[in-house]
Amino acid sequence: MTKISKKFETELLKYFQKETYCSNKKLLDVDYGFTTIPQRTKDFLKNLTFENNYKISSDTFQSSYENNKQIIEDFFISLETSYGTNSRDIFINTSKNDTVQKTLDTNEEQVKVIKKFILKKYSSMYTNFRKTYGKRYIEMTGDNICPYCYRSYINVIESDEGTKSITPDIDHFFPKSRYPFLSVCLSNLIPSCLFCNQRAKNDEDFYQSSVYPPEKIFDEIEFDYDVYLNKIYIKNYNYLMSKPEYEMHLNTFLIQETYATHTEVLKSIINKHRKYKKSKIEDLTKNTIGLSSLDIKKVVFYEYEFMNKKRELLYKLKKDLYKKIVK
Repeated sequence: MTKISKKFETELLKYFQKETYCSNKKLLDVDYGFTTIPQRTKDFLKNLTFENNYKISSDTFQSSYENNKQIIEDFFISLETSYGTNSRDIFINTSKNDTVQKTLDTNEEQVKVIKKFILKKYSSMYTNFRKTYGKRYIEMTGDNICPYCYRSYINVIESDEGTKSITPDIDHFFPKSRYPFLSVCLSNLIPSCLFCNQRAKNDEDFYQSSVYPPEKIFDEIEFDYDVYLNKIYIKNYNYLMSKPEYEMHLNTFLIQETYATHTEVLKSIINKHRKYKKSKIEDLTKNTIGLSSLDIKKVVFYEYEFMNKKRELLYKLKKDLYKKIVK
């Protein structure tokens, strides 16, 4: 789960549990082109499994990634018990732009109303959170690099006068279009770059297979190269593709294809290695008092020897190539 201070976490929970976001109150304001909602549907919306006293529960808001799946299943079990086994698919596939028949005399139409009600409420909560707390939230997480690709910075940029700021995206690991009740669950909010969030992932459903936290995949990937073809590739690609969770990540973000374009890293390491061969470093050692060949090597390859994992773009690529070429 994304790390923020307990004080800020408490502040956010209080914000999400204010009367404005009370389901019982929201039911009085519903307007989908009809006048009344069937009583059993109202009762269902007043007893949502992820809420307590008509507001998001603290357990949902503070839920871990592992427990998010249980929250999803608990909700759908409740929905299917009341509206039939196909209600899950109806709920997931219903969007905010779908029309609902005025009569509401079928389970399908009532499930659509439930989805639209939850989607409207929680989308509003997230939108207001993004405007009010988004910049502060991203800064507090301490994340500097997109965890999905590890090749783009996600810092908050502000003008010197403080009149304008540019903030990175916040992705919903489990998409809010399908699981809107996780829209403001902390562990479901992933600061990310625009390319990964809006181009690569978009509404891809990571529910069945996913790596969490997403940067974990870079602990498993082993980059390699072919010097004659000037090609970068993932050495253990076939193994990773045999694991559904890694396959999903690699395919969604095109990790192998994207990293293959960074031949400038490969060229830089190879050229520096050729320039400072072992004999060259030994010569430097002879003319430098008090420094060993290892010390000289660390100075020459300082940018690779002392990389900060949390702040170095393409960290794993640079680490693996440096290890294979130089060490």
